[in-house]
Amino acid sequence: MTRAVLAALAFCAAIASVRAEEPAAKPVRIVVNLPPASSMDLIARAVAEAMSQDGGAAVFVENRPGAAGMLASEAVARAAPDGQTLLVSGVDAIVFAFLRANRKPFDPFKDFTPIARLTRDHWVLAVSPALGVNSVADLIAFAYAHPGAVTYASTGNGGSIHLMGERFRQGTGIDAVQVPYKESYLPDLIAARVSYVVHITAALGPHIKAGKLKGLAVFSADRLAYLPEVPTIAEAGFPDLLFNAGVAVYAPGGTPLQTVWQLNQRVNRALGSESVRRRFSELGVDPVPGTIDDAARYVGENLARLRRMREAAFGTP
Repeated sequence: MTRAVLAALAFCAAIASVRAEEPAAKPVRIVVNLPPASSMDLIARAVAEAMSQDGGAAVFVENRPGAAGMLASEAVARAAPDGQTLLVSGVDAIVFAFLRANRKPFDPFKDFTPIARLTRDHWVLAVSPALGVNSVADLIAFAYAHPGAVTYASTGNGGSIHLMGERFRQGTGIDAVQVPYKESYLPDLIAARVSYVVHITAALGPHIKAGKLKGLAVFSADRLAYLPEVPTIAEAGFPDLLFNAGVAVYAPGGTPLQTVWQLNQRVNRALGSESVRRRFSELGVDPVPGTIDDAARYVGENLARLRRMREAAFGTP
């Protein structure tokens, strides 16, 4: 059993007996590590609006993009542990972004307290229609026919998009080179100046629906109602590449367990609201209501999986 999973189980044991009445809610600030109108921002805003409308005090979103998410992570880790400052993020910006910058990473169970998982996301392999490939098999054939010509986009070396692009490269055995982007990779991808990307449907789905990109495979077990014409990666012959992740809500480490429980309940009510379900459907993600135990297990398991992916890509966890 990995250290990450053991840490998650220890966290679950600590909160097992915490159940309390909810006192009057206080204003809550949700910090997001991406700019306005990004998929994570839209997810956080949908949840914040629903939380504000459930009878509690206002919940608002603050965008702190930059430094691969580290700025937002630092701001929340150093905030007062009173339940009034939260982080919506993947585990990458808490741990691996710091490793890539040769800095000591935060511990998602000591420096933070997982409150709730928000989403199950869906990843899709996308190319430009101008590339002239219509399936995973076509892309593989194209790579073999054009050695050294295939590239894949990422938003930075060692990030989740890089790991997924590299995982596809290794799993299919093609020759492809990563192209990391500081700004958006979309103009180059749409123009076929970079060959492919593996990213979440919340980011790529609108462009696929508009015909600007072509989805070759989703990495979920089943086809998505959001993109029904796109086959699964298992249908394409690579079931070992199936993958889902998502974002979670974190409070600063040391937040009282009663406050953690109350926040979890507020988030779960928001995830069950019609407005959030409708917005998440538009973004191509699934709401994942659950207990604090569920959130901790998810964070631990996802952390362990990303460490395995990093080791496969770079030889180091």
